[in-house]
Amino acid sequence: MLLLSCSAGNDSVAMIQLAHEGGLASVCPVHVCYIDTGWAASFWAARVDAVEALSRRYGFEFHRIRRGETFEELMLRKKGFPMPGKTWCSYELKGKVFNEFSAEIDPSAEAIVCIGKRRDESPARKDTPEWIDHDEFHDTRTVWHMLAFVAEAERNQIILRSGMPILPHRSQECSPCANANRRDFKALTEREILRTAALEQATGKSMFRPYHHMGATGIRQVIEWAHSPRGKYEPEHDGCGSGYCE
Repeated sequence: MLLLSCSAGNDSVAMIQLAHEGGLASVCPVHVCYIDTGWAASFWAARVDAVEALSRRYGFEFHRIRRGETFEELMLRKKGFPMPGKTWCSYELKGKVFNEFSAEIDPSAEAIVCIGKRRDESPARKDTPEWIDHDEFHDTRTVWHMLAFVAEAERNQIILRSGMPILPHRSQECSPCANANRRDFKALTEREILRTAALEQATGKSMFRPYHHMGATGIRQVIEWAHSPRGKYEPEHDGCGSGYCE
């Protein structure tokens, strides 16, 4: 049995395509697992529909898994947001849920877990091994980083063979993501900005650290920062708040 961890992004589609081209469904059951965080971009449901259709066309089982806390519920429980690069939300919302689902569908822990990490994604992933035997995080299952040695250009060619479009951005299963960049902020819809602002108000915290965004505090100011020329943003201040200067 293969368990493909799927975000519905570019690397996930490439992994699904390679599994199909390798004829893996004729060897063992292939399960594609998408975790619904409850915080996806407005358009992402259509993307997941398309990835599900591709998976089923190839004879794979597709699972949309929604259980436990949503992103909003987790942030309220934690009373704040993760820092960039230290996204504990990924484990809480996805890793833990994926492992729970794996235990149900593969109680003997004999399945191979497939993850779409690539070495050329970032310096942090440059030593990603193709195989990990008896991975403790995945309850001793074998992990296969199917794309470990696949560069971006090659990955894009694989995606094109699937008939799926190549996205100009990473997965939008969480929008905004704690690791969002300037381009991600510019792409946010008013709905996504409003729900982020509401969550910031509920937690009493800014989702994005001001010192990473030239002092921008709160999602509205971060959006202004994203649309400002680089190095030119200056946040508006409400004054001292004493009441004597009204």
